[in-house]
This record gives sequence, structure tokens and C-alpha cells, in this order.
Amino acid sequence: MPCTGRAANPVSHQLGGLATVLGRYDQADAYFDLAVVFSDRVGAKFFAARTHLSWGKMFAECRATGDTEKARDLLTKAHTAAAANGYGMVERRAADALQLLNA
Repeated sequence: MPCTGRAANPVSHQLGGLATVLGRYDQADAYFDLAVVFSDRVGAKFFAARTHLSWGKMFAECRATGDTEKARDLLTKAHTAAAANGYGMVERRAADALQLLNA
């Protein structure tokens, strides 16, 4: 059941992270998608960048067919948004994750 209201982004983001840790990648994908949709709707650029980072790292971990490309796209979105808005930690983590993905 999706959450509504102001807490939806942090909650859905955290649930996506938990689902990733548990190896429930389909659920994580759905939660991260909810988090980004909410962030975009309310103009929460930081939360969107942070979610793109976590979502990209999830796809990098999963490594099913097509996941490397999805990971690269999401990590690039996180890095670009973070660099444009001064989110230094997100920018560094996205850059590190992209390096690992390309190694």
C-alpha cells in the first residue's frame, strides 16, 4: 500500500532501500519509482537525486539483463542533478558508483 502526503518520499525511498537489502528487487524498483514520482510532483530535487542514486545502485547490484544500462542512466541522473544543485555527497557517491559500474 503506497503512502501519501509529505512523508511518502522518505518512506518509499527507505522501503526501496530495505527491499534492496532483502533482495526483493521488484519491490525496491516499485518503491523507488514511487519516491521519484512524488519528488518530481512536489519539486523535491534533492530527494529525487538521492532516490536516483539508490535506485541506480540497486540495479547495479541486481545485474539482470538490461540492469547495467538502467543503473548507468539513473546514476547519471543522480550525478547531473547533484552537480547542478550542489548536493556534494550525492554527487560523489554517484560518481563512485558509476566508476564501479564501468570497471
